[in-house]
Amino acid sequence: MPKQDAQMQRKVEHLFLAEKFFTDESFADFDSVRLLHNVLPELRIKDINLSTKFLGSDIALPFYFNAITGGSKQSARFNSELSQLAHKLEIPVSSGSMGVYLRLPEETRASFTTLRENNPDGLVIANVSAKVNAKQAQTAIDLLQANVLQIHINALQELAMPEGDQEFFWLDNIKSIVANVSVPVVVKEVGFGMSQENISQLYRVGVRNVDISGFGGTDFAQIESARNHELDLTYLDSFSLSTVESLLESAPYQNKMTVFASGGIRTPMDVIKAIRLGASAVGMSGLVLHHLQKYSLSETEIFFDEFVKQLKIIMAAIGAKSIADIKKAPIVFDERLINYMKQRNINF
Repeated sequence: MPKQDAQMQRKVEHLFLAEKFFTDESFADFDSVRLLHNVLPELRIKDINLSTKFLGSDIALPFYFNAITGGSKQSARFNSELSQLAHKLEIPVSSGSMGVYLRLPEETRASFTTLRENNPDGLVIANVSAKVNAKQAQTAIDLLQANVLQIHINALQELAMPEGDQEFFWLDNIKSIVANVSVPVVVKEVGFGMSQENISQLYRVGVRNVDISGFGGTDFAQIESARNHELDLTYLDSFSLSTVESLLESAPYQNKMTVFASGGIRTPMDVIKAIRLGASAVGMSGLVLHHLQKYSLSETEIFFDEFVKQLKIIMAAIGAKSIADIKKAPIVFDERLINYMKQRNINF
């Protein structure tokens, strides 16, 4: 099989394996975080405002559809439905990695442009790897008329991939992309989390927006090990930081960077807890992909309508009239997370 065809086949395999390994259970550590209810909320549910800012733009809800797919016929279908759903909800939607487009533009263009065609006035995010150059990154932005660029960093995934990269010199490239493209840049992990040391490195090269994308949901060590018929590399997960741990790691930078959270978002409570831990908005991939693979678009719309109603119920329970108010809710950590913060010198 030619290399290009193999790359598109990998996209198809990722979709299949993501659904195969999907579970309603999250391992993102949100169960180790408690929010205390407000017995005197002093509000009306109808007055609760779920809108927030996404890198300067207004969005209706505090979550977005994160990078999932692109480059194959199956990808085109999912990107079409994701963009329709994002348009209805008035939230951002991201492409999957556009590296395959940069290599095979004519064959894969339509699987990505559907994101903008179905969402002409919405926020669309282009996604590229940290190894592309600034010109290639701008090409991806231009194709989608993207409002934001995501640069994904995925060393552990590459190490688990049978055909993965063997060299990881990314910081200078990220610095160049941030300095030269026409839209804001978010640097995003792919589900293994970020430490405060890595966030500091990114800050020093000019990055001002990160998606910490912690462990807890789609597990690319598991997915790539299923594709790798020689080695079981799921032990790479032991290096991961959960979504909650990664948010705690980001605490020293939350006043000078925009922090997004993703990884294992399964419930409205996960969204609220992530915001309380410092997330500006919350990305989800596995949850929405699971519903689009298992159910129809209209059924998925119903699911997210109910999801939004539950966000308001939780906000009423903690006395939050706005997204900013969520950050004032009393919070309690379990002993394991308290120990983690002590060892990592994190003050939250």
